[in-house]
Amino acid sequence: MPDISSSSDPIYLAIAKAIVADVTAGRLKPGERLPPQRELARLLHVSIGTVTKGYVEASRRGVTRGASRRGTVVRKPDEEDDDSRIWFGPKGQIVDLGTNIPIRGEDPDFSTALADLAQERDLSRLLHYQAPQEDPRYLAAGAKWIGECGVEVDPRAVVITAGVQHAMMVTLAALTKPGDVVFTDALTSVGLLSVARLLHLRVQGIEMDDEGMRPDALLSACRQRNGQVLYCMPTVHNPTSATLPADSREELAEVAREHDLLIIENEVHRHLAPDAALPISQIAPERGLLITGLSKAVAPGLRVGYVAVPPFARDRVNDAICASLVMVGPLTLELATRWIEDGIARRTANRKRAEAEARQGIAREVLAGHAFRSSPASYSIFLELPGEWRAGEFADEARRRGVATAPAAAFVVPGCPRPEAVRISLSGAADKGQLRNALEILAKILAEASPGQSIRF
Repeated sequence: MPDISSSSDPIYLAIAKAIVADVTAGRLKPGERLPPQRELARLLHVSIGTVTKGYVEASRRGVTRGASRRGTVVRKPDEEDDDSRIWFGPKGQIVDLGTNIPIRGEDPDFSTALADLAQERDLSRLLHYQAPQEDPRYLAAGAKWIGECGVEVDPRAVVITAGVQHAMMVTLAALTKPGDVVFTDALTSVGLLSVARLLHLRVQGIEMDDEGMRPDALLSACRQRNGQVLYCMPTVHNPTSATLPADSREELAEVAREHDLLIIENEVHRHLAPDAALPISQIAPERGLLITGLSKAVAPGLRVGYVAVPPFARDRVNDAICASLVMVGPLTLELATRWIEDGIARRTANRKRAEAEARQGIAREVLAGHAFRSSPASYSIFLELPGEWRAGEFADEARRRGVATAPAAAFVVPGCPRPEAVRISLSGAADKGQLRNALEILAKILAEASPGQSIRF
């Protein structure tokens, strides 16, 4: 029971300070569980929202953390939150709305593709070392797929990677050194954060609004700190689904020029918003690298990515590819090239976008009245939680009822505010019926709580 009787602070702050004091004094031990929020609210004769704010403040001060199935516990030194990690993959009867994957059931005909490939006379060539970065056919296919982003690129400017995540790693490895600063959205992809940790890069989050990264916030950060790279995802951003308008893209490109930032732009979701404005990397092509691939548009197992690189970076990025995996798998690359050449990849992406639009309609219907962000064809929505729900606790409760979600904490750049929100991947359900049932479970959980305040990035 926190002692707040003599405090003149607001009650939530008094609760937080009492927790900090008890942890510091050793009255609360590492790993010890705090009272459930509803129980403490009853004992203190305050609202549960007040207790929630106190617990959140204590967490921000680094003394507590969310623990799956245990509520809030005292943090051990250097311990991570359970709710800062995405739970991947279905277990048992869990419906996986936590993983950001393309729509299932609209995949290309894999069996026919393999049967056609088996007719090749010299199929054994795909079992040997290749030089895909020098193969005109593979590079032309990459340039054609990058063209789906609304960008004409010389095939000689294309670098082929083993997927978009690999592209992120090799471009950053090639163009940075340990300790360099990478500016990115305050909420960014889990993949970018993991690569930055691996390469010992410092990531600084830039404030966002409803449309994405704020150019004035990037400018302010550049004036305060010397950065080397701007990493951005301006089209159907992960996790918020925001898409930047043309004027903001131009302003970000101008800031990058003014402060000598390299631009690494992830456009893997471009097929979900084909009419989006020109990529930032192409507004400043002398310093911009554009990443795209087939994992979100065609199939997640098709690990082929393409990067449009300026001349100064091509050899450096290729060296990083050789150091990391020698070459992209020839069989996968041949299959991807054929699907791009004959239009199967584009038609598949179109089908998946149409299905995503239908699933967004279901989400708007089932979750009507609740605050969430989305775009017309995004694979996911970013759901704001009512006041008394912490994201980790909501995700844990949803999982207990058979639905996995992704707490916002997984996407938060260290040092940035943590919104109490979850990303819900509409594409994770096997079909629209299963999606509707899963969303109705989430709506029922939300109905058990009262509305809270809007989130701010």
